[in-house]
Amino acid sequence: MSHKQYTTRKEVQKYGKKGSGKRIKKRILTILEEYFLAGNVDKSYQMTAQDMWNLLTLKAQKGEIESSNVPKVMTIQSWITCYTAQLCEKSAQKVYEEAN
Repeated sequence: MSHKQYTTRKEVQKYGKKGSGKRIKKRILTILEEYFLAGNVDKSYQMTAQDMWNLLTLKAQKGEIESSNVPKVMTIQSWITCYTAQLCEKSAQKVYEEAN
């Protein structure tokens, strides 16, 4: 690769902080938590990220939330992964505190 090609590619690169994109609004987070926890309580209510996105889109169509605030399916999937890890950590911390 020539020097010119290298600098051109380097100029196109995007730099930024990890997670510096658009944040999920608190109202949307609350709704996602409700969907997620309902699935934890009763496994027949478990939803995929796509299911949650579909329900959020319906709420947006009804005017209950702004359609611009509905996150992408991949964003919801990432949130599910992080939220699951947080719940596991909280649960482990609670068990640890009760044991001591």
